[in-house]
Amino acid sequence: MADTTTINPATQANAKSSKIERFPIQMRFNNLKNQGLLWYPAWRDLSLYLNPTRGFFFNAVPNSGYKIDHSVVIDGYAARCIRDLASGMISGLTSPSRPWFKLEIEDPELMEFDPVKRYFDEVQLRMHSVLAKSNIYECLHMEYEEIATFGTCSMSILDDYNDVIRGRVFTIGEYFLGQGPDNRVNTFARQFWMTVAQLVKEFGLKNCSDSVQSLYKTHNTENWIKILHLIEPNDDRIPGYADFENMEYRSLYFEDNAMQDRYLELGGFEEFPVMAARWKLTTTADVYGRGPGWDILGDDKMLQKEQREKLLILAKVGNPPMQADASVQNVNTLPGGLTRSSSLLPNAGVRAAYQVSPDINAVREDILEIKKAMDDSFHRDLFRMLLNEASRPANVTATEIAEKQSERLSMISPVVTKLGNELLKPTLSRVYNIMNKFGLLPKAPKEIAEMDIHVQYISILAQAQRMIGITALENDIAFGMNIAKGTGDMSVLDNYNIDEIAQEHSKAIGNPAKTRNAPDVVVAKRKARAEAQAKAENAAAMSQIAAGAKDAGAAAKDLASAPMNTNSALDRVLSGITGRQ
Repeated sequence: MADTTTINPATQANAKSSKIERFPIQMRFNNLKNQGLLWYPAWRDLSLYLNPTRGFFFNAVPNSGYKIDHSVVIDGYAARCIRDLASGMISGLTSPSRPWFKLEIEDPELMEFDPVKRYFDEVQLRMHSVLAKSNIYECLHMEYEEIATFGTCSMSILDDYNDVIRGRVFTIGEYFLGQGPDNRVNTFARQFWMTVAQLVKEFGLKNCSDSVQSLYKTHNTENWIKILHLIEPNDDRIPGYADFENMEYRSLYFEDNAMQDRYLELGGFEEFPVMAARWKLTTTADVYGRGPGWDILGDDKMLQKEQREKLLILAKVGNPPMQADASVQNVNTLPGGLTRSSSLLPNAGVRAAYQVSPDINAVREDILEIKKAMDDSFHRDLFRMLLNEASRPANVTATEIAEKQSERLSMISPVVTKLGNELLKPTLSRVYNIMNKFGLLPKAPKEIAEMDIHVQYISILAQAQRMIGITALENDIAFGMNIAKGTGDMSVLDNYNIDEIAQEHSKAIGNPAKTRNAPDVVVAKRKARAEAQAKAENAAAMSQIAAGAKDAGAAAKDLASAPMNTNSALDRVLSGITGRQ
Protein backbone atom coordinates (compact mmCIF):
# COMPACT_ATOMS: atom_id res chain seq x y z
CA MET A 1 0.00 0.00 0.00
CA ALA A 2 1.52 3.26 -1.12
CA ASP A 3 1.58 6.39 0.97
CA THR A 4 -1.30 8.85 0.58
CA THR A 5 -0.75 12.56 0.09
CA THR A 6 -3.28 15.37 0.07
CA ILE A 7 -2.63 19.02 -0.41
CA ASN A 8 -3.68 21.56 2.19
CA PRO A 9 -5.70 24.48 0.75
CA ALA A 10 -3.21 26.90 2.26
CA THR A 11 -0.47 25.57 -0.04
CA GLN A 12 -2.47 25.74 -3.28
CA ALA A 13 -1.35 27.74 -6.25
CA ASN A 14 -3.19 31.02 -6.61
CA ALA A 15 -6.18 30.63 -8.92
CA LYS A 16 -5.07 33.55 -11.06
CA SER A 17 -1.60 32.05 -11.66
CA SER A 18 -2.74 28.59 -12.70
CA LYS A 19 -1.33 27.11 -15.90
CA ILE A 20 -4.11 24.51 -16.18
CA GLU A 21 -6.56 25.56 -18.86
CA ARG A 22 -10.17 25.64 -17.75
CA PHE A 23 -11.77 24.86 -21.10
CA PRO A 24 -10.77 21.14 -21.33
CA ILE A 25 -11.49 20.72 -17.62
CA GLN A 26 -14.95 22.22 -18.05
CA MET A 27 -15.58 20.05 -21.11
CA ARG A 28 -14.68 16.86 -19.25
CA PHE A 29 -16.92 17.87 -16.37
CA ASN A 30 -19.82 18.59 -18.74
CA ASN A 31 -19.35 15.29 -20.56
CA LEU A 32 -19.47 13.35 -17.29
CA LYS A 33 -22.55 15.31 -16.26
CA ASN A 34 -24.34 14.72 -19.55
CA GLN A 35 -23.73 10.97 -19.29
CA GLY A 36 -25.06 11.00 -15.73
CA LEU A 37 -28.17 12.94 -16.76
CA LEU A 38 -29.19 9.98 -18.91
CA TRP A 39 -29.72 8.06 -15.64
CA TYR A 40 -31.69 10.84 -13.94
CA PRO A 41 -35.20 9.62 -14.92
CA ALA A 42 -34.61 6.20 -13.35
CA TRP A 43 -32.91 7.64 -10.26
CA ARG A 44 -35.71 10.14 -9.64
CA ASP A 45 -38.30 7.38 -9.94
CA LEU A 46 -36.36 5.23 -7.47
CA SER A 47 -36.04 8.16 -5.08
CA LEU A 48 -39.74 9.07 -5.32
CA TYR A 49 -41.09 5.59 -4.64
CA LEU A 50 -38.44 3.81 -2.58
CA ASN A 51 -36.32 6.25 -0.60
CA PRO A 52 -37.62 9.85 -0.77
CA THR A 53 -34.93 11.17 1.59
CA ARG A 54 -32.06 10.19 -0.75
CA GLY A 55 -31.12 11.76 -4.07
CA PHE A 56 -30.36 15.36 -5.12
CA PHE A 57 -31.25 16.41 -8.63
CA PHE A 58 -30.84 19.45 -10.87
CA ASN A 59 -33.99 21.26 -9.70
CA ALA A 60 -33.24 20.74 -6.00
CA VAL A 61 -32.61 23.66 -3.67
CA PRO A 62 -29.72 23.31 -1.20
CA ASN A 63 -30.48 23.05 2.51
CA SER A 64 -34.20 22.45 1.98
CA GLY A 65 -36.50 19.98 3.66
CA TYR A 66 -38.58 18.29 1.00
CA LYS A 67 -42.11 17.17 1.73
CA ILE A 68 -42.65 13.50 0.99
CA ASP A 69 -45.51 13.05 -1.46
CA HIS A 70 -47.75 10.58 0.39
CA SER A 71 -50.26 10.70 -2.40
CA VAL A 72 -47.68 8.62 -4.28
CA VAL A 73 -46.12 6.68 -1.40
CA ILE A 74 -48.69 5.58 1.16
CA ASP A 75 -46.89 2.37 2.16
CA GLY A 76 -43.26 2.74 3.24
CA TYR A 77 -42.49 -0.98 3.05
CA ALA A 78 -39.69 -0.50 0.50
CA ALA A 79 -37.97 2.06 2.74
CA ARG A 80 -38.09 -0.43 5.64
CA CYS A 81 -36.59 -3.13 3.41
CA ILE A 82 -33.77 -0.76 2.47
CA ARG A 83 -33.23 0.13 6.12
CA ASP A 84 -33.01 -3.54 7.12
CA LEU A 85 -30.57 -4.28 4.31
CA ALA A 86 -28.32 -1.38 5.32
CA SER A 87 -28.43 -2.32 9.00
CA GLY A 88 -27.85 -5.98 8.14
CA MET A 89 -24.86 -5.05 5.98
CA ILE A 90 -23.37 -3.07 8.84
CA SER A 91 -23.91 -5.93 11.31
CA GLY A 92 -22.91 -8.72 8.97
CA LEU A 93 -20.22 -7.13 6.80
CA THR A 94 -18.60 -4.19 8.63
CA SER A 95 -19.63 -4.46 12.26
CA PRO A 96 -18.18 -1.76 14.56
CA SER A 97 -18.37 -4.20 17.49
CA ARG A 98 -16.31 -7.09 16.09
CA PRO A 99 -13.27 -7.51 13.80
CA TRP A 100 -14.28 -7.74 10.16
CA PHE A 101 -10.99 -7.72 8.28
CA LYS A 102 -7.45 -9.04 8.46
CA LEU A 103 -4.31 -8.01 6.63
CA GLU A 104 -1.93 -10.58 5.18
CA ILE A 105 0.70 -11.29 2.55
CA GLU A 106 0.64 -14.03 -0.03
CA ASP A 107 3.55 -16.00 1.45
CA PRO A 108 1.88 -18.47 3.88
CA GLU A 109 5.14 -19.49 5.53
CA LEU A 110 6.14 -15.89 6.19
CA MET A 111 2.66 -15.24 7.58
CA GLU A 112 3.44 -17.83 10.27
CA PHE A 113 6.64 -15.95 11.21
CA ASP A 114 6.01 -14.61 14.71
CA PRO A 115 7.15 -10.97 14.15
CA VAL A 116 5.00 -10.79 11.00
CA LYS A 117 1.94 -12.17 12.79
CA ARG A 118 2.34 -9.76 15.66
CA TYR A 119 2.86 -6.81 13.29
CA PHE A 120 -0.38 -7.47 11.42
CA ASP A 121 -2.30 -8.08 14.65
CA GLU A 122 -1.13 -4.70 15.97
CA VAL A 123 -1.90 -2.90 12.69
CA GLN A 124 -5.40 -4.36 12.60
CA LEU A 125 -6.00 -3.35 16.22
CA ARG A 126 -4.99 0.26 15.51
CA MET A 127 -7.02 0.46 12.30
CA HIS A 128 -10.14 -0.83 14.06
CA SER A 129 -9.60 1.83 16.73
CA VAL A 130 -9.29 4.65 14.17
CA LEU A 131 -12.35 3.44 12.28
CA ALA A 132 -14.38 3.30 15.50
CA LYS A 133 -13.45 6.88 16.48
CA SER A 134 -14.24 8.32 13.06
CA ASN A 135 -17.55 8.67 11.21
CA ILE A 136 -16.78 5.87 8.73
CA TYR A 137 -19.40 3.44 10.05
CA GLU A 138 -22.06 6.13 9.80
CA CYS A 139 -20.93 6.74 6.22
CA LEU A 140 -20.99 3.04 5.39
CA HIS A 141 -24.58 2.75 6.62
CA MET A 142 -25.63 5.55 4.27
CA GLU A 143 -23.62 3.95 1.47
CA TYR A 144 -25.50 0.68 1.90
CA GLU A 145 -28.80 2.57 1.70
CA GLU A 146 -27.66 4.33 -1.47
CA ILE A 147 -26.50 1.20 -3.24
CA ALA A 148 -29.61 -0.77 -2.23
CA THR A 149 -31.83 1.97 -3.65
CA PHE A 150 -29.97 3.18 -6.73
CA GLY A 151 -27.37 0.46 -7.37
CA THR A 152 -24.47 2.95 -6.98
CA CYS A 153 -22.89 4.62 -3.97
CA SER A 154 -19.98 6.99 -3.47
CA MET A 155 -18.02 8.48 -0.58
CA SER A 156 -14.63 10.08 -0.01
CA ILE A 157 -12.16 9.67 2.85
CA LEU A 158 -9.82 12.53 3.74
CA ASP A 159 -7.33 12.95 6.56
CA ASP A 160 -8.60 14.80 9.61
CA TYR A 161 -6.60 16.58 12.30
CA ASN A 162 -8.86 15.44 15.15
CA ASP A 163 -10.04 11.97 14.08
CA VAL A 164 -7.23 10.97 11.66
CA ILE A 165 -9.81 10.23 8.94
CA ARG A 166 -13.13 11.74 7.96
CA GLY A 167 -15.67 10.35 5.51
CA ARG A 168 -18.15 12.25 3.35
CA VAL A 169 -21.09 10.53 1.66
CA PHE A 170 -22.53 11.77 -1.63
CA THR A 171 -26.09 11.06 -2.66
CA ILE A 172 -27.08 10.08 -6.18
CA GLY A 173 -27.59 12.96 -8.58
CA GLU A 174 -25.03 15.32 -7.07
CA TYR A 175 -22.01 13.52 -8.53
CA PHE A 176 -20.93 11.86 -11.77
CA LEU A 177 -18.40 9.10 -12.36
CA GLY A 178 -15.94 8.02 -15.03
CA GLN A 179 -14.01 4.78 -15.30
CA GLY A 180 -10.78 3.59 -16.82
CA PRO A 181 -10.18 0.78 -19.33
CA ASP A 182 -10.24 -1.73 -16.47
CA ASN A 183 -13.85 -0.68 -15.64
CA ARG A 184 -12.75 0.74 -12.30
CA VAL A 185 -14.00 4.19 -11.32
CA ASN A 186 -11.11 6.67 -11.53
CA THR A 187 -12.86 10.00 -12.14
CA PHE A 188 -15.24 11.89 -9.87
CA ALA A 189 -17.17 15.06 -10.73
CA ARG A 190 -19.41 16.78 -8.21
CA GLN A 191 -21.65 19.82 -8.22
CA PHE A 192 -22.64 21.32 -4.88
CA TRP A 193 -23.49 24.63 -3.22
CA MET A 194 -21.74 26.76 -0.63
CA THR A 195 -22.69 30.07 0.88
CA VAL A 196 -20.48 33.07 0.19
CA ALA A 197 -19.25 32.97 3.77
CA GLN A 198 -18.36 29.28 3.52
CA LEU A 199 -16.65 29.82 0.18
CA VAL A 200 -14.43 32.60 1.46
CA LYS A 201 -13.53 30.73 4.63
CA GLU A 202 -12.69 27.53 2.76
CA PHE A 203 -10.76 28.88 -0.22
CA GLY A 204 -9.78 32.43 0.61
CA LEU A 205 -11.21 35.68 -0.68
CA LYS A 206 -8.56 36.25 -3.36
CA ASN A 207 -9.30 32.91 -5.04
CA CYS A 208 -13.02 33.65 -5.35
CA SER A 209 -14.60 35.27 -8.37
CA ASP A 210 -15.14 39.01 -8.55
CA SER A 211 -18.89 38.55 -8.05
CA VAL A 212 -18.36 36.51 -4.87
CA GLN A 213 -15.88 39.08 -3.57
CA SER A 214 -18.44 41.79 -4.20
CA LEU A 215 -21.17 39.85 -2.39
CA TYR A 216 -18.83 39.25 0.54
CA LYS A 217 -17.83 42.89 0.81
CA THR A 218 -21.48 43.97 0.74
CA HIS A 219 -22.32 41.46 3.52
CA ASN A 220 -24.45 39.18 1.33
CA THR A 221 -22.72 36.19 2.88
CA GLU A 222 -25.64 33.73 2.82
CA ASN A 223 -26.14 33.69 -0.94
CA TRP A 224 -25.71 30.24 -2.49
CA ILE A 225 -22.91 29.71 -5.04
CA LYS A 226 -22.68 26.59 -7.22
CA ILE A 227 -19.29 24.89 -7.00
CA LEU A 228 -17.81 22.22 -9.29
CA HIS A 229 -15.19 19.69 -8.15
CA LEU A 230 -13.29 17.32 -10.43
CA ILE A 231 -10.88 14.53 -9.42
CA GLU A 232 -9.25 12.76 -12.34
CA PRO A 233 -6.05 10.92 -13.33
CA ASN A 234 -3.22 13.36 -13.84
CA ASP A 235 -1.99 12.51 -17.34
CA ASP A 236 0.43 15.44 -17.31
CA ARG A 237 2.34 14.36 -14.21
CA ILE A 238 6.08 13.87 -14.08
CA PRO A 239 6.75 10.80 -11.86
CA GLY A 240 9.09 11.44 -8.96
CA TYR A 241 8.06 15.04 -8.32
CA ALA A 242 6.24 15.61 -5.04
CA ASP A 243 4.34 18.80 -5.85
CA PHE A 244 0.58 18.71 -6.36
CA GLU A 245 0.86 19.20 -10.13
CA ASN A 246 2.62 15.83 -10.42
CA MET A 247 0.51 13.63 -8.20
CA GLU A 248 -1.29 10.54 -9.44
CA TYR A 249 -4.68 12.32 -9.33
CA ARG A 250 -5.38 16.01 -9.56
CA SER A 251 -8.19 17.78 -7.73
CA LEU A 252 -9.72 21.03 -9.01
CA TYR A 253 -12.39 23.24 -7.41
CA PHE A 254 -13.93 26.08 -9.41
CA GLU A 255 -17.07 28.17 -9.49
CA ASP A 256 -19.69 27.37 -12.07
CA ASN A 257 -19.74 30.02 -14.82
CA ALA A 258 -16.66 31.74 -13.39
CA MET A 259 -13.99 33.21 -15.64
CA GLN A 260 -11.67 30.91 -17.57
CA ASP A 261 -8.40 29.56 -16.09
CA ARG A 262 -9.43 30.53 -12.59
CA TYR A 263 -9.74 27.96 -9.81
CA LEU A 264 -10.71 28.05 -6.18
CA GLU A 265 -8.22 25.33 -5.31
CA LEU A 266 -5.72 23.09 -7.07
CA GLY A 267 -4.55 19.93 -5.35
CA GLY A 268 -3.84 16.28 -5.76
CA PHE A 269 -3.80 12.80 -4.29
CA GLU A 270 -1.38 9.93 -4.58
CA GLU A 271 -4.36 7.58 -4.69
CA PHE A 272 -8.00 7.92 -5.69
CA PRO A 273 -9.76 9.22 -2.54
CA VAL A 274 -13.30 8.28 -3.64
CA MET A 275 -14.86 4.88 -2.99
CA ALA A 276 -17.50 4.29 -5.66
CA ALA A 277 -19.24 0.90 -5.66
CA ARG A 278 -21.87 -0.65 -7.92
CA TRP A 279 -24.26 -3.47 -6.93
CA LYS A 280 -24.06 -5.01 -10.40
CA LEU A 281 -23.27 -3.82 -13.93
CA THR A 282 -25.31 -4.74 -16.98
CA THR A 283 -22.54 -4.10 -19.52
CA THR A 284 -18.90 -3.07 -19.30
CA ALA A 285 -19.89 0.28 -20.79
CA ASP A 286 -22.11 1.08 -17.80
CA VAL A 287 -20.51 3.40 -15.26
CA TYR A 288 -23.44 3.23 -12.84
CA GLY A 289 -24.93 0.09 -11.36
CA ARG A 290 -28.32 -1.42 -10.76
CA GLY A 291 -29.44 -2.90 -7.47
CA PRO A 292 -32.43 -4.44 -5.72
CA GLY A 293 -34.26 -1.10 -5.90
CA TRP A 294 -34.38 -1.47 -9.67
CA ASP A 295 -35.78 -5.00 -9.31
CA ILE A 296 -38.66 -4.11 -7.01
CA LEU A 297 -39.70 -0.72 -8.41
CA GLY A 298 -42.58 -2.29 -10.34
CA ASP A 299 -43.60 -4.32 -7.28
CA ASP A 300 -43.61 -1.17 -5.17
CA LYS A 301 -45.76 0.73 -7.68
CA MET A 302 -48.22 -2.18 -7.65
CA LEU A 303 -48.13 -2.19 -3.85
CA GLN A 304 -49.01 1.51 -3.70
CA LYS A 305 -51.89 0.96 -6.15
CA GLU A 306 -53.31 -1.97 -4.18
CA GLN A 307 -52.98 -0.13 -0.89
CA ARG A 308 -54.96 2.78 -2.33
CA GLU A 309 -57.63 0.37 -3.60
CA LYS A 310 -57.77 -1.34 -0.19
CA LEU A 311 -58.27 2.00 1.54
CA LEU A 312 -60.97 2.89 -0.97
CA ILE A 313 -62.76 -0.43 -0.31
CA LEU A 314 -62.59 0.07 3.44
CA ALA A 315 -63.87 3.63 3.06
CA LYS A 316 -66.82 2.46 0.97
CA VAL A 317 -67.64 -0.26 3.52
CA GLY A 318 -67.46 2.15 6.44
CA ASN A 319 -68.95 5.13 4.65
CA PRO A 320 -70.70 3.93 1.47
CA PRO A 321 -72.16 6.29 -1.14
CA MET A 322 -75.77 7.09 -0.18
CA GLN A 323 -79.03 7.76 -1.97
CA ALA A 324 -82.06 9.49 -0.45
CA ASP A 325 -85.69 9.96 -1.47
CA ALA A 326 -86.68 13.39 -2.68
CA SER A 327 -88.73 14.07 0.41
CA VAL A 328 -85.76 13.53 2.74
CA GLN A 329 -84.19 16.75 3.91
CA ASN A 330 -80.83 17.54 5.52
CA VAL A 331 -79.25 14.05 5.37
CA ASN A 332 -76.90 13.58 8.29
CA THR A 333 -74.76 10.40 8.17
CA LEU A 334 -72.77 11.15 11.31
CA PRO A 335 -73.20 8.91 14.39
CA GLY A 336 -76.37 10.11 16.18
CA GLY A 337 -77.21 12.38 13.24
CA LEU A 338 -80.84 13.40 12.60
CA THR A 339 -82.38 13.19 9.13
CA ARG A 340 -85.92 14.56 8.56
CA SER A 341 -88.48 13.12 6.13
CA SER A 342 -92.17 13.82 5.30
CA SER A 343 -94.92 11.94 7.18
CA LEU A 344 -96.77 11.61 3.86
CA LEU A 345 -94.09 9.17 2.70
CA PRO A 346 -93.49 6.86 5.65
CA ASN A 347 -91.08 4.56 3.69
CA ALA A 348 -88.86 7.36 2.56
CA GLY A 349 -85.33 7.25 3.87
CA VAL A 350 -81.64 7.07 3.19
CA ARG A 351 -79.87 3.90 2.01
CA ALA A 352 -76.62 2.80 0.40
CA ALA A 353 -76.53 3.52 -3.32
CA TYR A 354 -75.31 -0.02 -3.98
CA GLN A 355 -74.22 -3.03 -1.98
CA VAL A 356 -70.47 -3.14 -1.26
CA SER A 357 -69.28 -6.72 -0.60
CA PRO A 358 -65.54 -6.74 -1.31
CA ASP A 359 -63.24 -9.72 -0.71
CA ILE A 360 -60.85 -7.76 1.46
CA ASN A 361 -58.90 -10.89 2.41
CA ALA A 362 -58.00 -11.54 -1.23
CA VAL A 363 -56.60 -8.01 -1.49
CA ARG A 364 -54.58 -8.47 1.69
CA GLU A 365 -53.17 -11.78 0.47
CA ASP A 366 -52.09 -10.19 -2.79
CA ILE A 367 -50.39 -7.38 -0.87
CA LEU A 368 -48.54 -9.96 1.23
CA GLU A 369 -47.34 -11.71 -1.94
CA ILE A 370 -45.98 -8.43 -3.26
CA LYS A 371 -44.18 -7.77 0.02
CA LYS A 372 -42.74 -11.30 -0.02
CA ALA A 373 -41.29 -10.64 -3.48
CA MET A 374 -39.74 -7.41 -2.18
CA ASP A 375 -38.32 -9.27 0.82
CA ASP A 376 -36.65 -11.77 -1.51
CA SER A 377 -35.09 -9.04 -3.64
CA PHE A 378 -33.61 -7.34 -0.57
CA HIS A 379 -32.55 -10.67 1.05
CA ARG A 380 -34.51 -9.47 4.05
CA ASP A 381 -34.75 -12.85 5.79
CA LEU A 382 -30.95 -13.11 5.89
CA PHE A 383 -30.37 -9.59 7.17
CA ARG A 384 -33.21 -9.70 9.70
CA MET A 385 -31.74 -12.93 11.05
CA LEU A 386 -28.45 -11.10 11.56
CA LEU A 387 -30.18 -8.19 13.28
CA ASN A 388 -32.43 -10.34 15.49
CA GLU A 389 -29.72 -12.75 16.56
CA ALA A 390 -27.14 -10.04 17.12
CA SER A 391 -29.41 -8.45 19.75
CA ARG A 392 -29.50 -11.60 21.87
CA PRO A 393 -26.98 -12.50 24.60
CA ALA A 394 -25.58 -15.35 22.48
CA ASN A 395 -24.75 -13.77 19.12
CA VAL A 396 -25.41 -15.57 15.88
CA THR A 397 -22.52 -17.67 14.59
CA ALA A 398 -21.29 -18.12 11.05
CA THR A 399 -22.12 -21.82 11.26
CA GLU A 400 -25.76 -21.09 12.13
CA ILE A 401 -26.06 -18.67 9.23
CA ALA A 402 -24.44 -21.15 6.83
CA GLU A 403 -26.87 -23.86 7.94
CA LYS A 404 -30.03 -21.73 7.79
CA GLN A 405 -29.25 -19.38 4.89
CA SER A 406 -26.90 -21.31 2.58
CA GLU A 407 -29.09 -20.66 -0.48
CA ARG A 408 -29.41 -16.95 0.27
CA LEU A 409 -25.67 -16.71 0.93
CA SER A 410 -24.95 -18.21 -2.48
CA MET A 411 -27.22 -15.63 -4.11
CA ILE A 412 -25.68 -12.64 -2.37
CA SER A 413 -22.09 -13.86 -2.60
CA PRO A 414 -21.28 -11.99 -5.86
CA VAL A 415 -22.58 -8.75 -4.35
CA VAL A 416 -20.50 -9.17 -1.19
CA THR A 417 -17.43 -9.85 -3.34
CA LYS A 418 -18.07 -6.75 -5.48
CA LEU A 419 -18.59 -4.55 -2.43
CA GLY A 420 -15.34 -5.90 -1.03
CA ASN A 421 -13.45 -4.97 -4.18
CA GLU A 422 -15.03 -1.57 -4.89
CA LEU A 423 -15.93 -0.22 -1.43
CA LEU A 424 -14.27 -1.99 1.49
CA LYS A 425 -10.83 -2.71 0.06
CA PRO A 426 -10.32 0.90 -1.15
CA THR A 427 -11.59 2.13 2.23
CA LEU A 428 -9.10 0.03 4.18
CA SER A 429 -6.28 0.91 1.80
CA ARG A 430 -7.05 4.60 2.23
CA VAL A 431 -7.19 4.33 6.03
CA TYR A 432 -3.93 2.36 6.12
CA ASN A 433 -2.11 4.91 3.94
CA ILE A 434 -3.35 7.92 5.91
CA MET A 435 -2.32 6.29 9.19
CA ASN A 436 1.04 5.35 7.69
CA LYS A 437 1.56 8.96 6.52
CA PHE A 438 0.92 10.23 10.05
CA GLY A 439 3.24 7.63 11.63
CA LEU A 440 0.40 5.85 13.43
CA LEU A 441 1.44 2.33 12.41
CA PRO A 442 4.22 0.17 13.89
CA LYS A 443 7.37 -0.39 11.87
CA ALA A 444 6.96 -3.31 9.50
CA PRO A 445 9.40 -6.24 9.78
CA LYS A 446 12.13 -6.04 7.15
CA GLU A 447 11.03 -9.41 5.75
CA ILE A 448 7.80 -7.86 4.36
CA ALA A 449 9.02 -4.34 3.61
CA GLU A 450 8.57 -4.64 -0.16
CA MET A 451 5.59 -7.01 -0.20
CA ASP A 452 2.01 -6.21 -1.18
CA ILE A 453 -0.54 -6.39 1.61
CA HIS A 454 -3.90 -8.03 0.96
CA VAL A 455 -7.20 -7.92 2.80
CA GLN A 456 -9.05 -10.97 4.10
CA TYR A 457 -12.61 -10.35 5.31
CA ILE A 458 -13.61 -12.10 8.52
CA SER A 459 -17.02 -10.52 9.05
CA ILE A 460 -19.92 -12.74 10.03
CA LEU A 461 -21.16 -12.82 6.42
CA ALA A 462 -17.72 -13.56 4.98
CA GLN A 463 -17.19 -16.33 7.52
CA ALA A 464 -20.64 -17.77 6.81
CA GLN A 465 -19.79 -17.97 3.12
CA ARG A 466 -16.56 -19.78 3.90
CA MET A 467 -18.36 -21.98 6.41
CA ILE A 468 -20.37 -23.47 3.55
CA GLY A 469 -17.10 -25.05 2.41
CA ILE A 470 -15.97 -25.76 5.98
CA THR A 471 -19.26 -27.54 6.68
CA ALA A 472 -18.56 -29.82 3.73
CA LEU A 473 -15.10 -30.51 5.18
CA GLU A 474 -16.54 -31.26 8.62
CA ASN A 475 -19.08 -33.62 7.06
CA ASP A 476 -16.27 -35.41 5.22
CA ILE A 477 -14.28 -35.88 8.44
CA ALA A 478 -17.40 -37.05 10.28
CA PHE A 479 -17.98 -39.61 7.52
CA GLY A 480 -14.44 -40.94 7.98
CA MET A 481 -14.88 -41.15 11.75
CA ASN A 482 -18.12 -43.09 11.31
CA ILE A 483 -16.36 -45.62 9.06
CA ALA A 484 -13.52 -45.98 11.56
CA LYS A 485 -15.91 -46.56 14.46
CA GLY A 486 -18.16 -48.91 12.51
CA THR A 487 -15.37 -51.12 11.16
CA GLY A 488 -12.88 -50.73 13.97
CA ASP A 489 -10.26 -49.89 11.36
CA MET A 490 -8.77 -46.54 12.30
CA SER A 491 -6.43 -46.55 9.30
CA VAL A 492 -9.09 -44.78 7.25
CA LEU A 493 -8.20 -41.60 9.12
CA ASP A 494 -4.77 -41.67 7.48
CA ASN A 495 -6.48 -40.07 4.46
CA TYR A 496 -6.85 -36.76 6.31
CA ASN A 497 -4.11 -34.16 6.82
CA ILE A 498 -5.17 -33.15 10.31
CA ASP A 499 -2.68 -30.29 10.61
CA GLU A 500 -3.86 -28.63 7.39
CA ILE A 501 -7.50 -29.14 8.36
CA ALA A 502 -6.93 -27.46 11.73
CA GLN A 503 -5.10 -24.52 10.12
CA GLU A 504 -7.73 -23.98 7.42
CA HIS A 505 -10.61 -24.20 9.90
CA SER A 506 -8.98 -21.63 12.18
CA LYS A 507 -8.42 -19.25 9.25
CA ALA A 508 -11.96 -19.72 7.95
CA ILE A 509 -13.60 -18.76 11.24
CA GLY A 510 -11.33 -15.70 11.50
CA ASN A 511 -9.22 -16.49 14.56
CA PRO A 512 -6.25 -14.12 15.01
CA ALA A 513 -2.99 -15.38 13.50
CA LYS A 514 -1.30 -15.30 16.92
CA THR A 515 -3.65 -18.04 18.16
CA ARG A 516 -2.07 -20.53 15.71
CA ASN A 517 1.43 -21.90 16.20
CA ALA A 518 3.84 -21.82 13.28
CA PRO A 519 4.74 -25.21 11.71
CA ASP A 520 8.24 -25.19 13.27
CA VAL A 521 6.70 -24.54 16.70
CA VAL A 522 4.30 -27.44 16.19
CA VAL A 523 7.22 -29.72 15.25
CA ALA A 524 9.23 -28.58 18.28
CA LYS A 525 6.30 -29.16 20.65
CA ARG A 526 5.70 -32.64 19.27
CA LYS A 527 9.40 -33.50 19.50
CA ALA A 528 9.56 -32.29 23.11
CA ARG A 529 6.39 -34.24 23.95
CA ALA A 530 7.80 -37.42 22.32
CA GLU A 531 11.08 -37.07 24.19
CA ALA A 532 9.27 -36.54 27.48
CA GLN A 533 7.07 -39.55 26.81
CA ALA A 534 10.09 -41.72 25.91
CA LYS A 535 11.89 -40.56 29.04
CA ALA A 536 8.86 -41.40 31.15
CA GLU A 537 8.60 -44.84 29.57
CA ASN A 538 12.31 -45.52 30.18
CA ALA A 539 11.97 -44.46 33.79
CA ALA A 540 8.99 -46.79 34.24
CA ALA A 541 10.90 -49.68 32.65
CA MET A 542 13.93 -49.13 34.91
CA SER A 543 11.68 -48.98 37.93
CA GLN A 544 10.07 -52.26 36.94
CA ILE A 545 13.47 -53.90 36.46
CA ALA A 546 14.65 -52.65 39.84
CA ALA A 547 11.50 -53.95 41.50
CA GLY A 548 12.01 -57.35 39.84
CA ALA A 549 15.62 -57.58 41.02
CA LYS A 550 14.56 -56.75 44.55
CA ASP A 551 11.95 -59.51 44.52
CA ALA A 552 14.52 -62.02 43.18
CA GLY A 553 17.03 -61.17 45.93
CA ALA A 554 14.41 -61.65 48.66
CA ALA A 555 13.45 -65.04 47.24
CA ALA A 556 17.06 -66.19 47.14
CA LYS A 557 17.57 -65.17 50.75
CA ASP A 558 14.51 -67.12 51.87
CA LEU A 559 15.66 -70.17 49.96
CA ALA A 560 19.14 -70.08 51.49
CA SER A 561 17.78 -70.07 55.03
CA ALA A 562 15.37 -72.99 54.48
CA PRO A 563 16.15 -76.25 56.64
CA MET A 564 17.36 -79.38 54.89
CA ASN A 565 15.88 -82.96 54.89
CA THR A 566 12.37 -81.73 55.73
CA ASN A 567 10.83 -82.62 52.36
CA SER A 568 10.69 -78.86 51.57
CA ALA A 569 10.66 -77.33 48.13
CA LEU A 570 14.41 -76.91 48.44
CA ASP A 571 14.84 -80.65 49.15
CA ARG A 572 12.78 -81.52 46.08
CA VAL A 573 14.75 -79.11 43.85
CA LEU A 574 18.06 -80.50 45.11
CA SER A 575 16.92 -84.10 44.69
CA GLY A 576 16.01 -83.28 41.08
CA ILE A 577 19.47 -81.85 40.47
CA THR A 578 21.58 -84.55 42.30
CA GLY A 579 19.36 -87.55 41.78
CA ARG A 580 19.31 -88.15 45.53
CA GLN A 581 16.47 -90.28 46.91
